[in-house]
Amino acid sequence: MIDVLLIYPSLGSMDMLICDLPLSVIYVATDAVKQGRNVKIIDLRVVEGDWRIPIRAALAEGVRLAGLSVMTGLPLKSAREVALFIRESSPSTRIVYGGPHVTVLPETIEEPYIDFLVRGEGSRALAQLLGHLCGDDIPLENISSISYKNAAGPVHNPRTPSFEKLDWQDIPYHLVDMRSPRYMRTYNQHRMFPIFSSLGCPYQCTYCVHPAIYRAINGAKWVPFTEESIIGHIQMAMQKYDARHIVFMDDTPFPNLERMRRLLNLIVEKCPGVTLEFRGARVDEVDRMDDAFLELLIKAGARFIQVGAESGSNRVLKNFDKRITREDILRVSRKLLRFPAITVHYNFFYGTPGETYKDLLETKTLILQLLRENPNSYLSFGGDWKPVPGSKMLDQAIEFYGYKMPKTIDDWIEIDSVDAKEKIVHPWYTRKHNNLIKLLQMAAFVIDDKLIKESKGNNSPFYLLIRFLAHIYKPINAFRLRYNLHQCMFEYELWWQLMKFLVWIKKKNVKA
Repeated sequence: MIDVLLIYPSLGSMDMLICDLPLSVIYVATDAVKQGRNVKIIDLRVVEGDWRIPIRAALAEGVRLAGLSVMTGLPLKSAREVALFIRESSPSTRIVYGGPHVTVLPETIEEPYIDFLVRGEGSRALAQLLGHLCGDDIPLENISSISYKNAAGPVHNPRTPSFEKLDWQDIPYHLVDMRSPRYMRTYNQHRMFPIFSSLGCPYQCTYCVHPAIYRAINGAKWVPFTEESIIGHIQMAMQKYDARHIVFMDDTPFPNLERMRRLLNLIVEKCPGVTLEFRGARVDEVDRMDDAFLELLIKAGARFIQVGAESGSNRVLKNFDKRITREDILRVSRKLLRFPAITVHYNFFYGTPGETYKDLLETKTLILQLLRENPNSYLSFGGDWKPVPGSKMLDQAIEFYGYKMPKTIDDWIEIDSVDAKEKIVHPWYTRKHNNLIKLLQMAAFVIDDKLIKESKGNNSPFYLLIRFLAHIYKPINAFRLRYNLHQCMFEYELWWQLMKFLVWIKKKNVKA
């Protein structure tokens, strides 16, 4: 019998372009594997054909507990379809949800097809829950961080008040096909190996869920791993999986620059030939980096840094509690311009509560200035603001702007801007505001030439078509942006219909 079947659900159409390792289900399996439990992982993003087939095969072996990692938005729909299929196919299999959505919305346990929740980091809690189900003397009420149901109704045990620091040597990477081509960035054929060098985040950005998630943690809200541990992790990835592109997935890896300086020196010494990507860097953190630090960063192999600019409006940035200004963003950009070996991805998002058309124009102007001053920088796709449960900004939207809090699973599913049935339109949007957001989102695909640059050499029909369309549309988009010609955004609908068509082709196993 399979003790626990861990399932990573589909995240939507972008699965076809970006498919990183399913770290949430790999990490949560750690303690169960150490205890000798029979653990199986199915990543639905890499399943060819009908996703029911591998799940049905697993259920035929017998599954004691099925676990799904769930994020807010479309993944809830995929997770629900899977849970209902499991419930119908194997009524004796218990179902547990984990992930950020259920951590801040424990009332999700009230869904009839869910038996348990694991809230927050859950390796230890999952292992103890398995022990209970396997007959060990572990009462449910003694297991921290879980929710369950009894005759009186839902029960939510207190969260574990500390971070769960897993030893990289215990992480059961063998549970997934680490060499699957689906875990390569298909546009550039890079095999990305994601790791964490720290846990948590010390900041309090109002749009972010992390302050709510880490509220249960006693003590420091940011805890780094030792430099020696991180080096061991990287060396293992290089030697065992031939990984040469290491991605730091930390919420923020740079609060302590001296600690990072020590780590970078060790990478230079012990991990030659590796390239580095940092998913989370704040403007104020980069602002504190001197030239010697940035030179060391490059020497260690840093090639990509994602920087959270978020908005070009000082009024909006103040509301975000980012502790930066538009002028800070430009100063950091000009600093990084002197280090062209580093490609900067600027993250923006649009339509936050209270943002005006004027604010959005300031963001557009800043984006164009950043790309003009540093042609080596990229613009990440900027989604519409979505109501992240537990964030301060959601409270603001409800209190000051008439936003109606999502109440059902169906409501939460429809908040994703990319795969929603209809374009997201919040109460404070005007038609001009909404159209300018669409134009900026289209710009993210073409204005910086990243699709063309990063897929260079990939001559599959899929990317030949993508590059052709990017070449054609870029001057049109640039002209529209320059003169704020965002009326009649027909190309927005055409683009997403094309993307859905291309996704359909890829699912039909046409080589792309």
